[in-house]
Amino acid sequence: MNERQRITLHEVVYDILPKLKAAEVMIDNTLLAILKATEEPLEQARRRDQQDTMELELFTIRLNIKHLLTRYSQDMQAMRESEENGAATGEGPVLTLDDGEAQAIEKAKMLHERLVAMQKLSC
Repeated sequence: MNERQRITLHEVVYDILPKLKAAEVMIDNTLLAILKATEEPLEQARRRDQQDTMELELFTIRLNIKHLLTRYSQDMQAMRESEENGAATGEGPVLTLDDGEAQAIEKAKMLHERLVAMQKLSC
């Protein structure tokens, strides 16, 4: 098993999931702002296609991460209970990813990076 196919539960919950939420907001806000500012029909069509592609990518990432969290739901519940009780959880358990989940984690990171770069260019 390679390094790419292992991740801590803490990283999923406190790094990957917030990046997905931010990506969702950026897709809505940044591309919408770009669309509103663009008057050329070809550019508008390109940006709509770009938005559709990113939304589809986000959907498939979410499906795979949901699958991961379902497989590790007991660990997730234990971490949540420890946090609620004020116990230190550290990094939590190390999760073993299947190929789809590993790809989703990598794609989530890359999608977030692309959207941050796009947002910087549009400002």
